[in-house]
Parts: sequence; structure tokens; C-alpha cells
Amino acid sequence: MLLVAMLILALLTERGSLALSNTLSGTTNSQSFRAERQALVHAEAGLAEAKARLLGSSATNTGFIGDLSGTPNPFWSAYLVTSASWKTAQDPDYDSALTNYFPKPGKLTNTKVGVNSLQTSIPYWAKVRHKREYDAEREGHTSASPHYLDNDGSTAVHTAADPGNIVYYGYDPVNPTTPVQFTTGSMTTFQPVEVLTVYGQSGDQTKVVQAEIVRPVGPNIEAAMYVKADISFQKSSSVDGTDDCGLAAAKPPVFLHDPATASGSPSYNGSPASPQSGVLDIDVQGLINSLKAGATVLTADQSGRNYGSSSNYVTVYSNTSNPVNLNGLKISYGTGYGILLVEGDFVVGSDFLWNGLILVTGQVTFSAKYATSRIKGAILANQTSASPNADLYGNMRIKYHSCYLAKALSTKPLAIMQWKGLS
Repeated sequence: MLLVAMLILALLTERGSLALSNTLSGTTNSQSFRAERQALVHAEAGLAEAKARLLGSSATNTGFIGDLSGTPNPFWSAYLVTSASWKTAQDPDYDSALTNYFPKPGKLTNTKVGVNSLQTSIPYWAKVRHKREYDAEREGHTSASPHYLDNDGSTAVHTAADPGNIVYYGYDPVNPTTPVQFTTGSMTTFQPVEVLTVYGQSGDQTKVVQAEIVRPVGPNIEAAMYVKADISFQKSSSVDGTDDCGLAAAKPPVFLHDPATASGSPSYNGSPASPQSGVLDIDVQGLINSLKAGATVLTADQSGRNYGSSSNYVTVYSNTSNPVNLNGLKISYGTGYGILLVEGDFVVGSDFLWNGLILVTGQVTFSAKYATSRIKGAILANQTSASPNADLYGNMRIKYHSCYLAKALSTKPLAIMQWKGLS
């Protein structure tokens, strides 16, 4: 009887030990799972900070960390670090050939390792660099299976030591309706694809995410002015497709969607120095929809007001049907910097200057009768009603300016083209 009791006790002890072991194992697994999830959340927080700090420029974003080179540097890279104990050895892909900056306000080319995140309570670190041809080849790019348009005149295979050209994001000249990734052997006004790699930690767990980030490209600028219906010009007006910024190739002064025509004899300049036409059908309404988030809303008469500044590009928006305004939006005696979006008709009065992009879904009337008005950037109108769509009176000057367009678009949020977890 005693032997039976001892056997039963031993069996219960064994089962109790197994139950305790399973409980402890389950607790450990649960804790590990929570730590993994928390590490991923931390990595996403680092990704969000890096995106925000690539927005705009050093003039508009006090926390800006982007490439300051006039022409993007293929070997540019920058780190965001939240801990003073961080070492370059923590980056398994550290490359001494890169610039490896640790940007700080007023010193974006700082190379001394140090905390430069906007917070120190969340454990993560991030690296950002321009995408190069070698990066695309590691993901499977070949001439037979292209990941980008190879427009630089070379199809050579690249290495880490010779990573090739930067991959940009913008419009392909052959098919200018949809933005694509591409390389080029000449200058471009489009911006590089940025590769962000972020390490998030929680306890002994680490999660790594990588994303390809692109800046908004806005409309495809084929000329200083794009219109879908007939245009009537006055002799005292001028339209110039030569880049006032000096970075982009000269464009035609006007591009008309077939079968629209231009009449009158203003001063034309550009390449070619005359209005051009074709089947390019830009969705101006769709562009307005994509750009109007966060815009300042305007009412009908905006005379004598200024919008933004040379260091603060803004987006302003007017819907002339809400509230209803049959005469459309009118602006006189004012200056603006950024993006002007108009759903409906738009009248440009005297002494008006806009630096950047203007998109209009209705009829555009330039009526600078008393003082010269200017647009430096580009204007696109979507009206397809009967002639005239755009009338130019008096001293009206329209000139293509790629830098003002880039600054205007730089205020819009960056987009994630590709995201993947590396661990």
C-alpha cells in the first residue's frame, strides 16, 4: 500500500513539474512575442521620424537630414541615433566609402557619432541613403527583368565598390503619364529614391525594416503652360519655357492638348520657341485631389494678400462651387510661394506674382491691365470648353522655373514605394 502511494506521489510530482515547465515556457514565449512586436513598433517609429526629417529642405525643416549636394551624391548616407552608446559596429552594412553623416541642426555634414534623434526614449536607429543601381540588382534587376528604366547608356553589372548611378523617381520622357524609377546620364529635376533601414530594439529582441521612399513629383511639366482648350494671347504678354533656375533643359512655352490651338502673337521663348501640341492628357482634377490635403482654403476675392514666403512654401486651395462663386477665384496685388489649386475658374488680376505651381480645372483669365503680373514655375489648366480657355491681357509674364516647382512639391509628404522586414 505504501509502495502504491509513493508511486502515485511520484507520478503527480512529475506531472506537476511538466505543468510548471510548460507554464514557464509559455510565459517566456509570450514575453518574447511581446518584445518582438514592441521592437517592430520601435522600428516603425524610427521610419516615421526619418521620413519626416527628409521632408522639405534645411530652410523649411529645422530637423532636415537630407543630401545637401547640388547634384545628389551617390555615396551620401546619414544616420539617426537615439542612444549615446551607439557604435558604427552595430550596423552590419556599415560602409566607410559612404559619407556616414550624423546630421544636426546647422551641421548636416557632421561625421561625429552622437545622438541626433528628436527623442531618446524609444530605442531605434536608422540609416538613409540614395538608391543605386547595385541596390536594384541585388533585388533582381536585370536587362531582361528590369526594376527601373536604365537610361544612363550602360547596362554593366555593379558591385558594392562600384554601385553605379543613382536611381531617381519621376516621369519617363518616352511615356510621361506615370512616374517610374529610372537612371539618367544627364541632369534631372527629379529626386533620388531613398533607402531607409531602421533597427528597432526591445529587450533582447531586434526588428529590422527597410523601405524605399520617394518624393511627390506632381504633374508632368511639358511646358511653362499646359492647357486643354484654345488660348488667345495678347501681344504684350510673354511665355518662356527656358528654365529660370538653370537646372532643367528648356521646354516649349506652351503645350496644348489636341485639337486645341493658340492664337495671337505674344513673345515666345523656349525649346522649341513656339506652342506645341499632342495627346498628353494630364488629369488636373486628380492632381488637385492628391495635393490639396492640409491646404489653406481661399474664398473668392483675394486681392492684396500674400501666401507663404521664399522660406515657407505653402499650398492654397479654392473650390469656387463651395461656396458658389460664379465669377471664380480672383487674385490681384498679391505674392505667393508654393502650390495654388483652383477647382473652377481663376482670374489673375494686376500685380500678381506666384512662385511655384498653379493647377486650375476651369477657365483661366489673365487680366493684368494696370500692372505686370508674373508666374514663375508652371501653370496647368484642365478646361475643355469652347474657346477661349485662357486669355492674356496686358503685361503678363509666364516663365518656367524648375527650382520653385521643386520647392513647392517638397512640402508634400513622402511616400513609401516598398516596405519589407529584414528580421
